[in-house]
Amino acid sequence: MNLFVNGLGMVSKIGDQEDVKKIIIQNDFVNPEELPADRALPIEIPDDFPRVQQLSRRMSHFAKISLLSACRAVKDCAFDITEKRIGIIQGSVYGPIISGLQAFDDLIDFGDNQLSPTHFSGSVFNTSATYLSLAFGIQGPTLSHTCGMDTLYNSLLSAFLWLENGSVDYVIIGIGDEFTPYFASDGLAAEKKKGFLPSCEGWTTLIVSKEKSAKYGQIEYGDLNQLPHSRDQKIIYSVWHEQMQPEPFFNHAKENKPCFPVPLRGSYPSAAAFDLALALICSGSRRFPVSNLSNGSYQMQNLTEHEQVCCYSISERGNLNCYRIVGD
Repeated sequence: MNLFVNGLGMVSKIGDQEDVKKIIIQNDFVNPEELPADRALPIEIPDDFPRVQQLSRRMSHFAKISLLSACRAVKDCAFDITEKRIGIIQGSVYGPIISGLQAFDDLIDFGDNQLSPTHFSGSVFNTSATYLSLAFGIQGPTLSHTCGMDTLYNSLLSAFLWLENGSVDYVIIGIGDEFTPYFASDGLAAEKKKGFLPSCEGWTTLIVSKEKSAKYGQIEYGDLNQLPHSRDQKIIYSVWHEQMQPEPFFNHAKENKPCFPVPLRGSYPSAAAFDLALALICSGSRRFPVSNLSNGSYQMQNLTEHEQVCCYSISERGNLNCYRIVGD
């Protein structure tokens, strides 16, 4: 299966998609110690989206992350989405946990007649998709879901089906998670000892279509039973360190000079979407950050004419989700 990517929007430890591009193209070194210490990222809607700013006054932090990422993707795609038939897919491994817990606390402490409307609305899984629809006047189909580590894959699959049957011309796919203390099961000291950044949060938005002239080229995706061996691939291994055992990836990486983007983005459940966006940027720039597993540093390398960038993550079924970037 394949999709073409017209726009990217990112909310991450190292910034948005333009910040990521600069790091890749300019060969900047990212020192994890200098990245923001806060696990929850500051969210500020830009002035050129006044409707989103107005709506954001009553949004939960979870919804604001998704809307900021969507704003950046809409701006990046450089066409007027109000004139297109658009569908919305919002996926998260865990959904709006904080608002859900706050709503339950209100219900327990004060009863249903004093439940905070903000906490309740924020706890509903499709709130982010609703705000996105209202902000940009989108009236196409919407889907909000949580599929564990298969959230990205199933979101792409749903978008593919919508585009294939002609329901829409474009799909805005947003994948992310907000930080909660439940992600940091080992504690900050143990995370640093492992060499990973502390658990955090992030959101990635892709605007996809069937247009072969798309800005970021084509994603081909499917399932694999085992990691392949190919000299013509640069591989991004997508690992969420709190829940996944990385040993198979580390062993495979010894032969393939890998990119483990955890120091670039921190660790959060749905970070495979960030890694896919990173793969798209690397393919377009023909640059790739090869990591030194011993100290977490990166060295940029130029891609040869025949090398392709792939991203692998472990699925809920134990096999591999594979995303291959074909190019322009």
